[in-house]
Amino acid sequence: CPRCGHLPALAASPAGGRSWRCCFGGLKRPLSTDLFMKTPSFFRRSELTSTLWAFRQEFLIVGVLSFLTNLLMLAPTIYMLQVFDRVLSSGSELTLVAVSLITLFLFGVMALSEWMRSRVLVRAGMQFDDQLSTRVFNASFEAYLGQSSTNPSRAFSDLIQIRQFLTGNGIFALFDAPWAPIYIAVTFFLHPWLGVLSLVFAVVQAALAWFGHRHTVAPAEDANAAVTDSTNYLQSKLRNSEVLESMGMVGNLLGRWDQKYQIALAKNASTLSLTHRVTAVSKFIRYTQQSLSLGAGALLVIDGQLSPGAMIAANVLMGRALAPIDQLVGTWRGFVTTRSAFDRLEKLLTEFPERDP
Repeated sequence: CPRCGHLPALAASPAGGRSWRCCFGGLKRPLSTDLFMKTPSFFRRSELTSTLWAFRQEFLIVGVLSFLTNLLMLAPTIYMLQVFDRVLSSGSELTLVAVSLITLFLFGVMALSEWMRSRVLVRAGMQFDDQLSTRVFNASFEAYLGQSSTNPSRAFSDLIQIRQFLTGNGIFALFDAPWAPIYIAVTFFLHPWLGVLSLVFAVVQAALAWFGHRHTVAPAEDANAAVTDSTNYLQSKLRNSEVLESMGMVGNLLGRWDQKYQIALAKNASTLSLTHRVTAVSKFIRYTQQSLSLGAGALLVIDGQLSPGAMIAANVLMGRALAPIDQLVGTWRGFVTTRSAFDRLEKLLTEFPERDP
């Protein structure tokens, strides 16, 4: 099914051929032999990716709303240019009122588009959870019965982690990141040297994000694996808690669990320390960019190459261009955690496919 990603039982169609009933909304649609071939090969590799592909329309709507939101982010820059270069020089109060009302209207549209894209993602996340919750429950139950090597107890936590990432700031950063080159291009139109400065800081921020990816992904996965190992060890032993108590083995159990738990704490502390260092460097670069861009603009104003309004507008544009990259750096740990949760859940659903009722 292109909507729910499942392979339901086939039934005869009144018009001839075969049909199926979709899990999402109970819609009945004709069955085509090339239906699943329309889905890209990457999204046909598992049931989980097929379910994500079913929400492509929602992600397309979010992309359009993100386009509108980021386009309207240029409104403060244009307003500053008009106030400093046109209103102050002419002294016209009517021009100031007209420009302010237009900008206020654009701000309202921008806020509405941001609210709408958040609402679309939240509803998509709820539908995603609703479609997979029963399936994850059945797979987890069968994993417990079959004594699988996977960890079925974390299945619903992984599902919640994926849903929260799809409705959080991390996904918004992915939609806003492509607009950074556009803001830098507009800065080039204001003055080439300011554009070069913004491009340099963007490259530095991108390099920092790449460094964070290279040096935090593996430690974060090791820390999550260590936490999972200590939790699984304790849960497996607590199933025989009465036997352990009667044989006086609780102390030995505590000692072995504490060793695993201390290892997990050490790995988690190391990962957090590295993540916080990357975040601190990112903040230093952002604050430095704000001050240097304002200083460079002031120097150009003194030389008569730039107007005061363009100086303020360029500062705002440069900050806006680097904001998505900085947000990606801040949400990178959440992305790594979500990717691990996605892999675990995908492995569980693959090992225990849905059975015929």
